[in-house]
Amino acid sequence: MAHRPAHNAYFESQVLTASPQKLRLMAIDGAIRFARQAAEHWRQERIYEGGEAVIGCQKLLIELMSGLKPELAPELVSRVGSLYAYVSRLLNDACRTRDQQKLADMIEILAIERETWRLVCEQLGAETPPPSTAPHAPHLLPPLNHAPTMAPYRTGPFDRGEPASGFTASA
Repeated sequence: MAHRPAHNAYFESQVLTASPQKLRLMAIDGAIRFARQAAEHWRQERIYEGGEAVIGCQKLLIELMSGLKPELAPELVSRVGSLYAYVSRLLNDACRTRDQQKLADMIEILAIERETWRLVCEQLGAETPPPSTAPHAPHLLPPLNHAPTMAPYRTGPFDRGEPASGFTASA
């Protein structure tokens, strides 16, 4: 696959130059993508592949939860944390019985969360990816020396600096 290295370079560039808000949006996109993959694998009775997709979704949900900073906005972070905990329970319940409806409910909640973060990125002037897709052409890469200009927004309740779960461009 010749396009894989270009895609990986593009994704790595996007992660390394993204604002905290855009990183959160990307994590939500990834969780939705993995959940949809799990649903498709289960429909086709590919149980192992469905389980692998669920694990990818779980890792991103953990990343989203670990990025919350309760010391900055306790009430808001508590509500968002409860939402992510509920989504995680839905995913675990869906996985246990391969329940397509619970998985669909989880995806619907994440889609609403994604739209919220898309609007945050738009309002703050951050570049937002289209719904659950990203271009793969190398000529669309931003310059490697491009740094986000979102410094005043890096102290919000959802910015915690380095990923706690080890989420990287290869995850």
